[in-house]
Amino acid sequence: MSELKTILSVRISGGDARALAGGEFKEELFQLLFDEDKRTSDNAAWVMTHLPKTADAWLAERQNTLIDEAMRTESTTKRRLIMNLLERTPFQQDSIRTDFLDFCFNIILSDEPIGVKTLAIKLTYAQSKYYPELLEEFNTALQMMEPEALPAALKHIRGKMLKR
Repeated sequence: MSELKTILSVRISGGDARALAGGEFKEELFQLLFDEDKRTSDNAAWVMTHLPKTADAWLAERQNTLIDEAMRTESTTKRRLIMNLLERTPFQQDSIRTDFLDFCFNIILSDEPIGVKTLAIKLTYAQSKYYPELLEEFNTALQMMEPEALPAALKHIRGKMLKR
């Protein structure tokens, strides 16, 4: 077992996560995202959310793999953290993945936790903004969310996105 895997296999602090993200462990962290141990893979994702902004281009190169894992994982924690990473990557008009776009649309109206839904809304917009027909569908999905019944975070992101 690698030293990093040993560290990530137990509970780690925010300070530890920031320190590990500042090191030269990006590739190993990325590989540990796929570890079969839930705590290890969740912690790897958490540490990666602390990577410096200079790592955004590196993350963008791995966007498709991150998308695959966000859609595959059964860990809601890891899904939310990976979606946070994906929010840091640009979505290009000519390379939108319809499977991920559909996945995000489905999450918006699902019973997923608020953090995952909020990120799904942001990622759906990031992918839809190039296409008027998708923006219309996105707008319709947001309209279906009754603001009176929404928690504050969802109400806020819904209003913000409807203004766009």
